[in-house]
Amino acid sequence: MSIFSRIKDLMGNKVDTFDGTEDLEKMVEQNLQDLNRELGKVKAELASVLADEQRLKRELIECQEGIEKMERYSVKSLDEGNEGDARTFQERKSVLAEKLSDLQAAIQFASSKSEQLKPIHDQLIANIKELESIKRSGF
Repeated sequence: MSIFSRIKDLMGNKVDTFDGTEDLEKMVEQNLQDLNRELGKVKAELASVLADEQRLKRELIECQEGIEKMERYSVKSLDEGNEGDARTFQERKSVLAEKLSDLQAAIQFASSKSEQLKPIHDQLIANIKELESIKRSGF
């Protein structure tokens, strides 16, 4: 999680520490560049996590539908007296149920990660705006 520690370091740099230095403009510009670079990384990571989360949700729905389908097939096979097929469908249902559990865990992880990234994203934007405001004010 080096990106988190780097962002924490950048966000920890307060403009107040620059007062009185001759290179204030350079320091502000460098911090702006660093923050914008980190913002780009966070945006890319957040977009990737959100895309993964959506993909996983679609897979989850497909898996749930598969489980329901296998249950219907199993019941139908039993009604027709075909216990071998019913067992096969129950086994497939069992495999899908395990996959469902894995998908739920993966969705929870992706959701948690996106919830961690959103405040960082927002804080970076706020810090960039603050530095840009200082830069526009002419120091």
